[in-house]
Amino acid sequence: MTPKFCHRQFLLPCLFAISFLAATTVVAGCPEPIPAPNAASLQMLVLGDSIMWGQGLREDEKFSARIKCWLQEKTGRAVNLHVEAHSGAVISADSGKRSNFLARSGEVNSTTPTINEELDHAVEFYQQQRAAPALILLNGCINDVGVKTLLAASTPVAAIQTQASKSCGDDMYALLQRVHTNFPQSYVFVTGYYPIVSLQTADNAFLRLLVKKLNQGPEARQLSDKEMRARLIALSDEWYKTSTASLQAAVDRINATSTAGLAIPKVTFVEIQFGPEHVFAAPDTLLWNFMFASTNLTGFTKAIVLLSFGTAAYKTNDHVRESRIKSCEQTFQKPKGVKEEKAKKEARQDLFLICRYASLGHPNQMGALIYAEAIKGHLQQLLDQAGWKSNPNPSLTIQ
Repeated sequence: MTPKFCHRQFLLPCLFAISFLAATTVVAGCPEPIPAPNAASLQMLVLGDSIMWGQGLREDEKFSARIKCWLQEKTGRAVNLHVEAHSGAVISADSGKRSNFLARSGEVNSTTPTINEELDHAVEFYQQQRAAPALILLNGCINDVGVKTLLAASTPVAAIQTQASKSCGDDMYALLQRVHTNFPQSYVFVTGYYPIVSLQTADNAFLRLLVKKLNQGPEARQLSDKEMRARLIALSDEWYKTSTASLQAAVDRINATSTAGLAIPKVTFVEIQFGPEHVFAAPDTLLWNFMFASTNLTGFTKAIVLLSFGTAAYKTNDHVRESRIKSCEQTFQKPKGVKEEKAKKEARQDLFLICRYASLGHPNQMGALIYAEAIKGHLQQLLDQAGWKSNPNPSLTIQ
């Protein structure tokens, strides 16, 4: 069995090492000299949702960029990175309504193109390039379950189990079948998810206010803060448990059927193990948060936050929030020359607000480092066996 990077009992020393790395090399600049792109270049494809896209991160901070740089250093070959992943992507249109807005930035959350459609676009791209990816990084299924579902205290825990089993299990398996059919020589790394909240998530006035804004139903309004918090933690735990098990099962299933008999499995599951102290608004969070969100708010300050939430007065602490907000404004701007119905106007404004704060709960720079190291832990064993260090592999080019 492949050893896991940063297993829970080794997480603290592991994080210490990564913290030292982050302090000495804040960004993931590729090593010099960078190999010149040529016929020997390795092709790398990125498919999936906002986590795979790298929501809120600068390009060189994303774990896909770090993997590219690491591969170039280890193989001595240039790596051509092609990204189809974007924020909000679902595996299939059946699990989410198609967006009526055209997003020109991967930071803007949109259900479409779906991850299956991302794959279609990638196939067309590589056919034009007369090449195929050596490595594919892939994720998906949280948007099919629905983040709002995961954050709704009225959602039954059993519903999370059912939906995650289907989306992360059956739907992911069907997607992996298509990936393998189109790119049979590629090695695919499927990354997992993490718990959203835990007992260590801050319990301050602002976050209680935020939770209440997300839970407006009659059942939720009857719950005390303590009861609502307990329910959200239970949903988060079930999400992590079921999504992890289902994604692993989908990978095992594809390896047992489509790739059976191969010395090296074509598909690998990369489990992500964030501890309770690393979730949203926890003491050592690895996720983007609000600026000053850990501050206990009282009196006049609390009133100002209450009035300003959803406006420019309260910002996320990610690195690309300003450029994302501009993209959000362009995507969800009021249509010109058309009288907008009240319901459509409110829906559009809600989408803009979600887009503005889309980085919340996504891996920050340190979280992306954890993802990168987890992937590298599996890739290390593959380098020599896959022949990526030797002469160009003709199977990586479409003839």
